[in-house]
Amino acid sequence: MPRVRATQDAVDGYPRHVMVDWITRLIDRLAPQAIGAIHWMACCLAITICANAFGAATRNLDDEALTDRPISEVVIQGLSRVTEQEIRNNLRIATGQPFEAQAVKDDVSTLYRLGHFDSVTADAELLADGTVRIRYILVEQPIIKDIQVVGNKVASDQELRSAIGLYPGGPRDDFLLERAVEKIKNLYRAKGNYMIEVEVDETRLIDTGILIFRIVEGPRVRIRDIVFSGNDRFATNQLGAQIKTKPWVFIFSTGNLDQDMLIDDVAALDKFYKERGFIDVRVDKRVEISESGKEAKVVFVISEGRQYRLRSVVVESADGPSREATRVMRSEQVLGLMVIRPGDFYTQDKVDASTKAVTEAYDTMGYIDARVDQTWIRLGEEPEVDMIVTIRESTSVTAGLVRIQGNYITKDNIVRRRVRIQPGRPLDGHEIELAKRRLEGSGLFNAATVTPQAPDPASPAVRDVLVEVKEKNTGSVNFGVGVGSDSGFFGTVSLNQQNFDIADTPQTLDEFVSGRAFRGAGQSFAIAIAPGIDVSNYSISFGEPNLLESDYGFGSTLLYRNRVYNTYTEERVATTFGLNRTFGDMWSASGRMSFQSVTLTEFDGSTPVEVYADRGPAFINSVGITVARTNFDNPMRPSRGSRFEADMSYFGAFGGQYTFPVATASYTTFFPLSEDFFGRKSILRVNTSAGYIFQNDAPVSERFYLGGRSLRGFQFRAVSPLSARAIGSDPPTDTSEYWTTTTGTAEGLPNGDSVGGLFRFFAGAQYEVPIFDKFIAGVVFTDTGTVTDTLEMNPYRASLGCGLRLYIPQLGQAPLAFDFAVPYLKYETDETETFSFTAELPF
Repeated sequence: MPRVRATQDAVDGYPRHVMVDWITRLIDRLAPQAIGAIHWMACCLAITICANAFGAATRNLDDEALTDRPISEVVIQGLSRVTEQEIRNNLRIATGQPFEAQAVKDDVSTLYRLGHFDSVTADAELLADGTVRIRYILVEQPIIKDIQVVGNKVASDQELRSAIGLYPGGPRDDFLLERAVEKIKNLYRAKGNYMIEVEVDETRLIDTGILIFRIVEGPRVRIRDIVFSGNDRFATNQLGAQIKTKPWVFIFSTGNLDQDMLIDDVAALDKFYKERGFIDVRVDKRVEISESGKEAKVVFVISEGRQYRLRSVVVESADGPSREATRVMRSEQVLGLMVIRPGDFYTQDKVDASTKAVTEAYDTMGYIDARVDQTWIRLGEEPEVDMIVTIRESTSVTAGLVRIQGNYITKDNIVRRRVRIQPGRPLDGHEIELAKRRLEGSGLFNAATVTPQAPDPASPAVRDVLVEVKEKNTGSVNFGVGVGSDSGFFGTVSLNQQNFDIADTPQTLDEFVSGRAFRGAGQSFAIAIAPGIDVSNYSISFGEPNLLESDYGFGSTLLYRNRVYNTYTEERVATTFGLNRTFGDMWSASGRMSFQSVTLTEFDGSTPVEVYADRGPAFINSVGITVARTNFDNPMRPSRGSRFEADMSYFGAFGGQYTFPVATASYTTFFPLSEDFFGRKSILRVNTSAGYIFQNDAPVSERFYLGGRSLRGFQFRAVSPLSARAIGSDPPTDTSEYWTTTTGTAEGLPNGDSVGGLFRFFAGAQYEVPIFDKFIAGVVFTDTGTVTDTLEMNPYRASLGCGLRLYIPQLGQAPLAFDFAVPYLKYETDETETFSFTAELPF
């Protein structure tokens, strides 16, 4: 600690003039005994020195006699390495200022914190002219000449030096020295050396300036077993999922013993039990080291106690001193919103859900300042508690102005469409959170905040709302390659702009090149060029989410696709126009018109006659409408929620050689079945879909197929009725002479090619479990379905399989998927495929 020396105007309580008089009389009494005049003169000189010393005596810094006296001099002593200017730059005290004791003490603390000094002291002198001289006495830290580590075998010198943080030529710093010791221990503990000991050779450091860390590494300790003792209500695997400490498993787990992690694990288990109503739980741990010192057994000792139930709920108001009943909602209404009920176990998840439900109800009514708190009271000897819900209702709030900041490129109206707060109406607190989600989910902003402002004293019931957005770079040029079991190998070059503005034409070439044109209206524009071996796609698309400032969105796409199948090639040119509208946050509807030209070419002798008959070029047009309901918690990687979609299309609405209606519907839902300590969820996905073409004259290009990634375990498009006859080596000019069938029955050729069906049904389930962090997951699944020409399920196909998912953010939102599947229900002519995959890799 800094040492501050205080001085006084008196010694042992005697005034200065009394002390001088006493010394004078003492010398007079001793004078006859003095030997010679020289001794007498020396005594006189001593009197003079003492008198002068007491005349300019140093004083206690808190002496009131010094207060507000002017400072005439600031003296700094003891510097050799540190410059005096650096010291003065850190002082509050300066000459000419009035003396202030606290300022001097603060300066001592500041100088000590610089890390250059072993001790810092200060004193003050009252001079004869009434001014004060302040003196700072500094003792510099010794310089570290060299740093050495001895005894290290597991860790290299380079690893240890990077952890130490001190360096030769710098001053000794006790704080950094202690931190270096702890860092070295942590480094060894991470390697499994739990019994590491580190000492600093203080003697060598003081004598020679060489900093030596002496290390006793000890044996490497691995956790071989983790045991839970006293856990009667929960299984070991449930408790094991709550802790970070893991036993040694070759490759997968190092099994290192970390005391800090063990402490966190004890806290995690204590929280786990208390969240489930075990209020009296006690958790401790002990570590048992083997005789060899290389293996450890961790035992978590648990005294569960009793599981408490909720006896009753009491609702109180925090707005009045007498805690009268709440004004806005009656107690019965509050209880009706709560998830937990009397008689339920007092579990934290139900308590939190209840508090959240009541808070959201107040928010929706405009009471955004309402606060809902809860606590519990234990009752007697029975395992029961009363829950006390305390509500501070405050007053209702009306929305004022909605101000937007941070949108330097994006137009205000693009932001306001996603913030549905209406000035002059009750300020919906729940809408504040929804608006934030919409803004961040739009793809236009990196972050968004929606904050009610402090009330205006003139209108306390009106609150303005500040919307702050941080725009992101919404334009990108992407290069990549992709490969899949269905699509083969292909390359990709794409230009995307999610915040496009078709009306913002550039005024100069520089404005266009720098990206300051065609931006800000929230429109989407994309050009994609994806040539491939089996599939090539070239497209241009444009989207306007609010056509003419209405609630309707508009989109159009121009597409050219070339697809090589086993026995022929399909070329498709298509253009689509669509209108869409959302209803609330979940429902949407869209209508579209599509115009396509489809040509089938490059036949061989095994091409089905049905394919050759539909070779085209064929003009295929359609109109359709789609209704969907989506409530996923995360649109990119959902863990909860569902999506329902129904579509009705009519082909031939604008003429052409094919006329037929098509209806399809699908439903997908996600269930989070469990969540581990790290927040990783195991998710069950169940999905089903069906489609039907109402007339038999649909061409093979528009019929239904399953297989490949759409029904794993079967080859791409293999689940379909088959042709009974190929066209032969010479394509005929008139196909009427060939007998064909699309029944897919045994009378067809065993090697017949798929020609599509009129009815499609699919049902599947997939269970995804995290394996490593949030990047690698494993799946097990079953896919089932069929494609026929009649409304029947026979023949039905089904498969079982497992696979891996690699979620790599740098490669996009879609994971790399690798699946193995084996059919357990199949038709005699089906072609199977054990391994299927899809991967897209950007450069």
